[in-house]
Amino acid sequence: MTPGLPLGLPEQASTVKVVDGVTSVAAGPYLGDPGMAAAGYAVIEADDLDAAVAIAACFPAARLGGGIEVRPVVAYW
Repeated sequence: MTPGLPLGLPEQASTVKVVDGVTSVAAGPYLGDPGMAAAGYAVIEADDLDAAVAIAACFPAARLGGGIEVRPVVAYW
């Protein structure tokens, strides 16, 4: 994991959820319960979106009713 890299914009995000052992991916940012806050983020290196989705599906939040937002790392300069 590498902290501090700039994330892509919300419209570049995909949201990963796992329900009953089945991984689903939705285009767009995670729009969870309005009362919930982001618990933080981690930058994970993956070969492509499919690999990133597989990693995100392993996070407990994806399996316990939440979602994991996957975004590319983008250079803005």
